[in-house]
Amino acid sequence: MKLFGIAASTREGSMNRYLYDRISADINARGHEVETLDYTLFEDLPLYTDKRERAGAPEVVGSIASAIREADGVIIASPEYNFSMPASLKNGIDWLSRQKPHVFAGKPVMLMAASGSNAGGLRGLLAIRQSLLFVRAQTYPWDIVVGFASDPDRIDALLASDPLKTRVNAVLSEFLGNEG
Repeated sequence: MKLFGIAASTREGSMNRYLYDRISADINARGHEVETLDYTLFEDLPLYTDKRERAGAPEVVGSIASAIREADGVIIASPEYNFSMPASLKNGIDWLSRQKPHVFAGKPVMLMAASGSNAGGLRGLLAIRQSLLFVRAQTYPWDIVVGFASDPDRIDALLASDPLKTRVNAVLSEFLGNEG
């Protein structure tokens, strides 16, 4: 299976990027391929507006759209910003939603987040899920959510714990086609 991944953070030491890298390594170890977006491409996109769209989408939007279309599924790891998603991620989804044929229509998407809070970024994933619903993506009902993720060692410990290990294996098995 070929997957396209978005780690929606460029912050040095991002727990979401760390979680994304850990889960991507697990997916690769299961024999699948994950192509990771350089997230600065999303951060550097101009704000989506009708006027800008009429002038022509930035070339990089077409390249990202092609990569998503060619992928069997999409993985998104995202921090939670004020109970929502990063504005740059929403802007990227908006630009991609205008590409024809539709980029996300029927595309399986797995979401994940890590946060220092007990909610683990779940509220931000709900906002992403809502945006993806309206572009007809097929978001998986289970997310990988890691709360109390204060540093990489803590994430490693939580991922090794039986409850989270079981959940991650179940989510990946479902997403990757009931193998693993």
